[in-house]
Amino acid sequence: MGQTQPTVLITGGTRGLGLAVAKTFAARRHRLVLTYRSDHENAQRVVKEFSTQSIECHAIPVDLSEENASELLFEQVRAITPTLSVYIHNAAATAFKNLLELKSHHIRKTYHITVNSFILNVQQAVPMMPNGGAIITVSGMDTKEAVPFHGLLASAKASLEMLTAYFAHELASRGIRVNGVNPWFLDTDSTQKYLGPLHERATNYLAKITASKRLATLDDVATVIDFLSSEQSRWIVGQTIVVDGGQTFFSPTSLVMERP
Repeated sequence: MGQTQPTVLITGGTRGLGLAVAKTFAARRHRLVLTYRSDHENAQRVVKEFSTQSIECHAIPVDLSEENASELLFEQVRAITPTLSVYIHNAAATAFKNLLELKSHHIRKTYHITVNSFILNVQQAVPMMPNGGAIITVSGMDTKEAVPFHGLLASAKASLEMLTAYFAHELASRGIRVNGVNPWFLDTDSTQKYLGPLHERATNYLAKITASKRLATLDDVATVIDFLSSEQSRWIVGQTIVVDGGQTFFSPTSLVMERP
């Protein structure tokens, strides 16, 4: 395997936003290393799809909620490539419950995936970026406004945003850029499952409160992540960029006063 080929590692890279980001990097001929938790059949389908495009793609099963997940993951990553160009921390999972209903294992799992594994994965990734590179995190709309049953995940994502800023300052002298994106609402399999029978009603409303009157596509966010991975973003340091189509600036009066 060529050592000079740029490589991107994406946690949660075989579905949703992670897969959209992988496709963006594939278009620039990066080697792809994608993690997934349990859906082996889907992961192999993704690998096969990229292989038909002559893109080197590796799918690694890993449960980031486990104590030794980072060590096991990076043992496999180093067997594929000695260097990384980009690390994208995208995987997340939680129990959608009110805070008063949470058990200790819910808290432990959520924080291990979103916070603990980010710190430990970056510790492993940095030595693989001797010539600089980029680290990008994916936050969520629940850090900007109250979303039912999202209190635990929101607190973890808020921690992720702060860690993004601190890592950016610690790693800037090494030439490693660290930033994040907050994509607000994305219509993915997980959000469809979360919304259930309210899905159509919710997405219709959410489309109305963007400046362009539509929902974000996965590519809308993936292109921003691609930009943050590039040298063109070199003067953006420790920022979590809101990619929301203007939704966080929306006022309910806009719907009331909307012209027919």
